Amino acid sequence: MHPPSVIVVGGGAMGSSAACELARRGHPVTVLEQHDMLHAHGSSHGTSRIVRLVYDDPFYVRLAVAARPLWDELQEQSEVEVFRRTGGVDHGPRELLEPFAAALDEAGVAYEWLTAEEAALRWPGLRFDEAVLFQPDAGVAHPDNTLTLLQRDAIAHGAEWHLHTRVDAIDETPAGMRVTAGDRTFVADQVVLTAGIWSHRLADLPADTAIQVQPAHFAPVDPATPWPTFIHRRTDEHGTPMPEAYGLPSPDGIKVGFHGGGKVVDPDDRDFTVVADEVAELRAYVGQWVPGADAATLDPGTCLYGGLAEHDFVIDRSGRLTVAAGFSGHGFKFVPLVGRMVADLVAGTAESQPRFTLPAHRTTI
Repeated sequence: MHPPSVIVVGGGAMGSSAACELARRGHPVTVLEQHDMLHAHGSSHGTSRIVRLVYDDPFYVRLAVAARPLWDELQEQSEVEVFRRTGGVDHGPRELLEPFAAALDEAGVAYEWLTAEEAALRWPGLRFDEAVLFQPDAGVAHPDNTLTLLQRDAIAHGAEWHLHTRVDAIDETPAGMRVTAGDRTFVADQVVLTAGIWSHRLADLPADTAIQVQPAHFAPVDPATPWPTFIHRRTDEHGTPMPEAYGLPSPDGIKVGFHGGGKVVDPDDRDFTVVADEVAELRAYVGQWVPGADAATLDPGTCLYGGLAEHDFVIDRSGRLTVAAGFSGHGFKFVPLVGRMVADLVAGTAESQPRFTLPAHRTTI
C-alpha cells in the first residue's frame, strides 16, 4: 500500500510544514499557492516571531513544550538562523502574571520570578513594570528562513509547488478529492487546507475577518545590548488591563507591537498603509518602556491576523479533508509540530484534540 496522495492548499508556514512532513513520509504531495513561495500577503512572512512556552492555559503550555525541541532540530538542519534561544520575560502587575506562573507549574515548566530592578540589570534595554516572570527556553524564529528550509526539504522529497494558483473549490468525489483552480483541476486521495485567512472560503468554517496589525522595528541604541523576547501585560492608571505590548530582537532591529486592534481589510485588496495614530502610540510606548531602542527610528510594517486566532486552532480531519487554520496571532511557534499533527491525521494514526475539532468551532464562534 502506497501512502495516499495529498494536495496542500496554501503554502505558507503551516502548509509548508505539512507538505514537508507528508513528503518525508512518502506521500505524493502537490502544493497549490496563490502567491509566491515567500510573500507578504498573509501571516507567515518576515524575520522574527516569538517562540515561547508561557500561556495561562496548561494545555497550550504543554503544546508549546512539545513544539519547542523541534525548533532546535530545524536549526540543526540549517546553515542560516531559523531559531535562536534568547529567553523570554513577561512583566506587569503580579496579579496579571500569576495565572501564567500557575499554568507553568501545572505543566512542570521551569521559570523564575525577578524584581524590576533585577531584570533591568540583565536586560538594560528594557524598563520593567512591577513584577517579571522569566522563562529561559523562549527565543526568536525567523519566518522567511523557516519557510525556505521547509519548502526546500519538501521539494527534495518529491513535493511539487504550483505558484499563482488560486483555489476556487474543494470537492469530495467517490474517487477522491477534486480541487478547482481557475480552468485547472487537480485530483488526489486527500486534501490538506492550510490557507490562513482564506480557509473559511473553502471549507465549512465560521466566517473570518482579516485584521491588519502593524508592529514596527526600532534601531537599538547599543547593538551589544542583550535582548529577551518580552510581553508587557499592561494596565491603565485605574488598574484596567490594556492591550499587551510585545517585543523581540530581530535582524531588522527591535520589533515592538501591540496585541489586538488593527484595521479590518480585504486580504485580496489591501494597500499595506499604516495607521498614523497606531504608529504614534508605538513610538510613545518605546520612548517610555524600551530605552534601549531609538524611538525616532521607527520603521513600521504590517501583518495579517484572522479572527479565529483568538480561539483554539482548527486542526481536524473530516472525510478526506484535513483543515489546519486559525493560527495568526500566536500560532507560528507551533509550525514544526503542526506539520506532524496534520500528517498523522492524514495517515489516520491520530485523532484531533477535542478543542481543535471543526464541530467545536462551529458551536463556539
